[in-house]
Amino acid sequence: MKKSLLIIISILSLSCSDDNTNNLGNTDMNLVTGINLRQTAEDIPFEFGNPNILVNNKFVAYPNPVNDVVNIAAQENITDIWLVRGTPKKIYQNINFSSILNNNLYPETSIITNSDFALNGQSSEIISLNISTLEKGYYKVFVKIGGQIYWDNLYKYEEGATNEEQFNALFNFWD
Repeated sequence: MKKSLLIIISILSLSCSDDNTNNLGNTDMNLVTGINLRQTAEDIPFEFGNPNILVNNKFVAYPNPVNDVVNIAAQENITDIWLVRGTPKKIYQNINFSSILNNNLYPETSIITNSDFALNGQSSEIISLNISTLEKGYYKVFVKIGGQIYWDNLYKYEEGATNEEQFNALFNFWD
């Protein structure tokens, strides 16, 4: 009886998962480990978690969080934008992502294959995207500037929720 109970407990403990055990590596394309909140391009972002982003001061996505229209602003021409559904995890909070993320990490073909939204063949320093048809949740925003790919994390919220409700939901998740 004790052996059976021990086996059942072992199986149950192996089948349970939490944020610290999963199949997402620290460079997985869908992983979101934090987010920068801002309402305008000039705002200093309010950081939740440890965002796994590679922006290099090349672009800014705002407002974040967003419901309908997100603006992408850059100092150089943006040629392509893709949004890939993200999976938020409170893991890798002590990793210095600037030391492991680089422009060649995600092949463009993989980004295209995994994208939920794409805008290609552009040549502008600011682009407004209507993303109202996308589901609520986290997205990685991939932007191609000067032939290089950069990315940020974005949160799309449900219509009808107030800014305070969204802020509290994000705070409660990342806290």
